[in-house]
Amino acid sequence: MSLKKSLYLLVNEVISFIKNDFHLISYVYTFLLVFVCIFLNYNFGFYKDTLRASYFTNDSMWMFPIFYGSMYFAVAIPVLIFQKEYKTLKNSHFYLKSFFFIVLYGVAIGFYSYRNWQFPTLFNEEKLFVLRLISQLKGSVFFILPLFVLKISIDKDIKGLYGLASNAKHIRAYLLLFLMLMPFLVGMSFTSDFMFAYPQFRPWLYDGVFGLPAWAKTLIFESTYSIDFVMTELVFRGALVIGMISLLGRKAVLPMVAMYATIHFGKPLGETISSVFGGYILGALAYQTRHIWGGVIVHICVAMTMEIMGFVHYYLLK
Repeated sequence: MSLKKSLYLLVNEVISFIKNDFHLISYVYTFLLVFVCIFLNYNFGFYKDTLRASYFTNDSMWMFPIFYGSMYFAVAIPVLIFQKEYKTLKNSHFYLKSFFFIVLYGVAIGFYSYRNWQFPTLFNEEKLFVLRLISQLKGSVFFILPLFVLKISIDKDIKGLYGLASNAKHIRAYLLLFLMLMPFLVGMSFTSDFMFAYPQFRPWLYDGVFGLPAWAKTLIFESTYSIDFVMTELVFRGALVIGMISLLGRKAVLPMVAMYATIHFGKPLGETISSVFGGYILGALAYQTRHIWGGVIVHICVAMTMEIMGFVHYYLLK
């Protein structure tokens, strides 16, 4: 199959989802709520002053789940009401299962006590490097086992582990989609917000760590950084879309989008806004294809492009 035809089929999957899912009041309400929250966050510093600050007051492991849950249900419940899905609203499994996924993610994000772990044999830069790796890998520790247990006990009919399945359709088209995004990513890399935030890993701050050359340190970090994106896709497009289809059907996508936008609140504004549309498209495709590999590919490719452009700005353009 040609790349052009693959992309055509991918676009048709999104169009088909929209045709079958679109409900004017639900969509207007969801996107209005999300963009109002984005406006309030970036103008009044909610993430910076409240959420990020909770890491240092030992409140983060309960604040993040409550915040994410509030955003998720602030969309899920009204959408179900707008579409008169009263049976689902009365179904305790809807609340229990979605709450389980949200708490799992929120606790993982809020887990920060590892920053107090002592590594007496390491000098300061080595300790900071190890902590950065732990930060990228902690999601794997929190997510894999609970999701696996839930999958084999409740969601036996779902192929693979919530979208980590072998039936990966349209993979070549996802790669082409990423190539189409590249000019936008490169252009965005010249904004001040981008240059402040990227690259996420700055090897020049870790001189002498474990005697590794800069390329080796970068490769190790970017590998764990990529794993973190796999976990993000597993939770949002996997658990919160594919895992909730049995209870919400297509209506699983909009609340996922709302919650997904909020995890970007500490990032550049342009990235947060694009996450709304990107999250919706990837959610629609996860619903249509029942796998998350496309989202994993796009997510990692985009992240690596932003990292590479960060290196280009530092080493070549500064």
